[in-house]
Amino acid sequence: MDNCLITGTSTGIGYAAAVHLARNGFRVHATMRDLTKSGPLKETIKSENLSIAVHKLDVTDERSIEQAITKIVDAEEHIDVLINNAGVSNACPMEIYPENEHRLLFETNYWGPVHLTQAVLPGMRARGHGAIVNVSSILGRVAVVNQAAYCASKFAIEAFSESLALEVAPMGIRVIIIEPGVIATPIFEKTPVHYDKTSPYRQAMRQGGRFYRASIPRATPPEEVAEIMRKALISEQLRLRWLHGHGASLVEQRPNIPDEEYIAMTALDDEAYNARFQDFFDIDLTPPSS
Repeated sequence: MDNCLITGTSTGIGYAAAVHLARNGFRVHATMRDLTKSGPLKETIKSENLSIAVHKLDVTDERSIEQAITKIVDAEEHIDVLINNAGVSNACPMEIYPENEHRLLFETNYWGPVHLTQAVLPGMRARGHGAIVNVSSILGRVAVVNQAAYCASKFAIEAFSESLALEVAPMGIRVIIIEPGVIATPIFEKTPVHYDKTSPYRQAMRQGGRFYRASIPRATPPEEVAEIMRKALISEQLRLRWLHGHGASLVEQRPNIPDEEYIAMTALDDEAYNARFQDFFDIDLTPPSS
């Protein structure tokens, strides 16, 4: 059984990945910043007798990373798979985005994966075997309105991962980028939203909000992303990027749209914007009727 370390496993994609991979033969080390949130995962572990060990790990704290990895390696001797899943989101125009939130976003979404990767690579190199899985987003390939900081962090993960893949492939280590669309997870409930009806950016805020209000009811279950991870890890055919979930057409269609037309769309009124967005990406911004 491959030893697999996963970050951010209290809910969402991380939780689904921990359970799904354990059900399919992986020895999972499920980590989370706050162990008081481990109850649901521990109940599943107990009820299904899954091979999952739960550890405290704060990806923004290098000491916490060191302690967790030392504990796992002492028990298991090695880590075969690292899944950098922990992440935070944002919804705010760049001009008014609080710097402390911006920095925390990068500490979590970018520096966390960097530090964890640096920590596990020596052991993987020594064995000539291993996999680094970085959870990006469709917004790591397409920048959208009202989420500049989040997009920047995921674009950074995409570039970091691709460059890393070039460096470690000769050593028998594979790098995998998972690119989820809009997934049904609690991340949206945790996202700080800075909405102000009097702001000069209120149109951008509305446009960004409209995409998520329409998409969340159509969101892809996290279990589907967990299965994509499993397929990526066991696939004999090497593949860097794995795109999946509601909104994937943003990534698929954006290269066909001139930059100027994509940007000009944001100046349209609501009805015209919705129509142009659907024309470009085949995504209906009308929320599903309840």
